[in-house]
Amino acid sequence: MSLTDRHTDEEARPEPSPPAAAPTGPSGPTVLTIAAAIAGGFLALLDTTIVNVSLEDTSARFGAIGQVQWVVTTYVIALAAVMPATGWLATRFGVKRVFAAATTLFALGSAACALSQTLPELVVARGVSGAAAGVLTPVSTILLTSGVPREHLGRVQALNGSVMLISPLLGPTVGGLLVEAGGWWTVYAVNVPLCAVLLAVTVRYVRPDRPAGKEAKPLDVIGLVSSATCTVSTVLAVHAFSGTGLHARPSLLVPLAIAVASGAVFVVRQLRARFPLLDLRLFGHGVYRTAAVNIFCLGFVLYSPMMLIPLYFESARGESAVSTGLLMSTGGIGVVSAAWLCRVLMKRIGGGGTVVVGISLTMLATVPLTRLSDDTSYVLLCVSLAVRGLGTGLTIVPAMTRAFQSIRPQSIPDASSQLNLIQRIGGAVALAAVTVVLEAAARERHGLVPGAFAHSFGWLLGVYALTLLPALALLVADRREARRERQGE
Repeated sequence: MSLTDRHTDEEARPEPSPPAAAPTGPSGPTVLTIAAAIAGGFLALLDTTIVNVSLEDTSARFGAIGQVQWVVTTYVIALAAVMPATGWLATRFGVKRVFAAATTLFALGSAACALSQTLPELVVARGVSGAAAGVLTPVSTILLTSGVPREHLGRVQALNGSVMLISPLLGPTVGGLLVEAGGWWTVYAVNVPLCAVLLAVTVRYVRPDRPAGKEAKPLDVIGLVSSATCTVSTVLAVHAFSGTGLHARPSLLVPLAIAVASGAVFVVRQLRARFPLLDLRLFGHGVYRTAAVNIFCLGFVLYSPMMLIPLYFESARGESAVSTGLLMSTGGIGVVSAAWLCRVLMKRIGGGGTVVVGISLTMLATVPLTRLSDDTSYVLLCVSLAVRGLGTGLTIVPAMTRAFQSIRPQSIPDASSQLNLIQRIGGAVALAAVTVVLEAAARERHGLVPGAFAHSFGWLLGVYALTLLPALALLVADRREARRERQGE
């Protein structure tokens, strides 16, 4: 039976228990529930960029930067390994309980990081934080979208997407200020009071949902182990690729082979198991599948500039971390504008058309970055960043919205885990590829000079053009679905 047939025949498949109910009833989430959900996802994402600023100070405390880099890598590995289990956890224990537990664990992990006396302690504590973030990110999406009518998903996702895109822009500034004020440990300690406030709001104001409890489907242990093995091996392979490039070394080939083998086991298991960990039948829906491909490819649009642009300001222009963060924050103007414009465009030209517009604007804003020099105008750079913010805000939000609109509300927990994981892996692949390109350009030009960054952005401009292909495919899928709906009427 094909994947599409499985999706079409899904009603014939026995459902062991009802999925987690909407946490806020038929009227959808309250304002405070939306605020709590967005804050949870914001904290998990902010923690990645805010910590990056502290690595130099951390290496001065604990040792070589090559070893300290595991502080970042361990966080990503733990996040990717745990994320697929979020849908089952939300169904079994309830969305509110899982959200509150993940927030608590994230706070404890952050406190342990701040109190660490050795590098191994810090790495283990970051693993705890990463595991918590791996649950907190998708369960925030579940909390945000459960009970929201299909026609209002675009508005909710636009708000959520704007906050998610602003957090990487704020991270370097906040991190730089904290490190200058108190040292490396402050970037972890700041999470504790923020999580305490978020937990208090969650307990007091988020309406309880109805967990399935013991009636929930059993946990697919084989699926969880194989998915965790695949995602962890993929992250390790991507990490090795960023250091070795395409050279066939064991550090790259071994995790890559394990990722392929465990990934095959996972897919077969999910398609054959009576109670799969994740419902891969969702990919049988054309719009959902195409939106997921867009979300993966948009990793290059979203994440790669987050490394190149700050590095250009700091290495090629000599700016401090705080100044770099302030310059990067100009992109927030475009991101905020995209929150309003995205809803307008989606109503007029659909999700796929909006993604095409967003990528086109991103390409337009990237053109000046392909000609970076020692004296490139900061006004031009800030305008470019603002247009980039507008463009990126018009990419990931409509892709995520169309994915959620194309499925049943009961499938949101599965879709949330899948789409968030796809986005993270796409971002990791993008960062690794850009790192290889930048390092090669720096070797040719004898350092991280403006020409090396200009070359890297020229390479990215070509990649952005390729991402138009899945965006156009989503546009076609939207048109087909609209025709079927009109014919159904």
